[in-house]
Amino acid sequence: MNDDASIFWENVKREIKAQNTTHEWVAKNSGISFNTFQGWISKGIYPRVNEAIRIAASLDTSVEYLAIGAVQNNRKPIRTISHHLPKVQEHLEIIKQAVRELQ
Repeated sequence: MNDDASIFWENVKREIKAQNTTHEWVAKNSGISFNTFQGWISKGIYPRVNEAIRIAASLDTSVEYLAIGAVQNNRKPIRTISHHLPKVQEHLEIIKQAVRELQ
């Protein structure tokens, strides 16, 4: 495995975990097949620049951060938050239903 590519993929995995999302979601959101995405990770292969840009955009970060671990600014990951909104809404509906049943 290329050490530089290893850093890239470790940062991708760290962001996926921090954002509570999945490899599948990042691959799909980046327009990359999941098998290709997983192959790059397992073989330690850098994606092409345009693909790295799409991966970074999916994770609401920069290619620079993924490639070298440079500290990014403190902007909120809007895309990640919006990704989770449907599940939050589902949980809120369950809570509302439970409250109605208790009344």
